Amino acid sequence: MSDKVATALNSEYNSLFNMVRISETTRLNRVEHIVGSGTGVLDFAVEGESEYYTWEESEDADWEIEDASRVENIEEDRFIMYPAGEYFTCEIEEGSEGVRDGSVRCWSESV
Repeated sequence: MSDKVATALNSEYNSLFNMVRISETTRLNRVEHIVGSGTGVLDFAVEGESEYYTWEESEDADWEIEDASRVENIEEDRFIMYPAGEYFTCEIEEGSEGVRDGSVRCWSESV
């Protein structure tokens, strides 16, 4: 496991109780990497932020990440995606109240 991946994982686990849960439609800029799982959870690391922004939907949630330079499998059900450019920009649409039907669209941009 690379040092960068280990640092990202440590940051993710250390911030579990300090994460920002996305509860409304949001646009995130300058996303350095995205940590995801097969259970429908995506954690977004934004430059300059000490906490992850967390989006949680169902396992078959509607999310699409374009322009990833690489995806590293950390464990059986965990992965980290890095942008092809400097950062990802992500548009996150929160689902209806009481219904898990939101979506995520991310693409890579150079700044």
